[in-house]
Amino acid sequence: MVHRGSKFFTLFLIVAVLALLATSCRSSKHGTKDDAPVSVVTLPAEATTSSAATLTNDSNFTAKIHASVRLNGENISTSGNLRMRLGEVIQVSLHDPILGIAEVARLEISPEAVLIIDRYNKRYVIMTYDEINAIARQSLDYSTVEYHFWQQALRTDTDELHFTIPTSERGVELTLRLSSKNNSHKWDAHTVPSDKYQQVAPEVLLKQIK
Repeated sequence: MVHRGSKFFTLFLIVAVLALLATSCRSSKHGTKDDAPVSVVTLPAEATTSSAATLTNDSNFTAKIHASVRLNGENISTSGNLRMRLGEVIQVSLHDPILGIAEVARLEISPEAVLIIDRYNKRYVIMTYDEINAIARQSLDYSTVEYHFWQQALRTDTDELHFTIPTSERGVELTLRLSSKNNSHKWDAHTVPSDKYQQVAPEVLLKQIK
């Protein structure tokens, strides 16, 4: 049996891979067989030419999130926070579903690299964009990912975002629901992992969703 903490960290990994692949498709491709490989989703054309600064006059965006994932026929959900600062960072944290406020994991996307922290197992990964592009089979950079996150966060037609995340074997369904949207600047943009945490290779974490 998979330990509860491992389950919810797997949920976080799915959110992380969503960011790394910059999937802006909110539904799976029609007519794809269950056992067929899912191709990498291509970014919309406007995301490669526009800047997030064109979408808002505020430098900060914060919101509470409820993340729900359907994985292997099982629904897994938890709460967390989304924080963004223009040109600097996109930060997603997920909480332990039982204790509520205790952070289980954190994803921090910056112009230089991507940091994934597994607080449950006291480990972390730092990924360069060269490593990310090798996984995504695309040419991604921070401005592209930032534009996508701000575009989705600022939507006025719905606070619920639906994604199908491509993996080598199946599509994983993710729903993010935003609430308590704000422009607070009272938060730290960058996280320094504790020296008690172990740095591991990206493959160690990413293989958990294959």
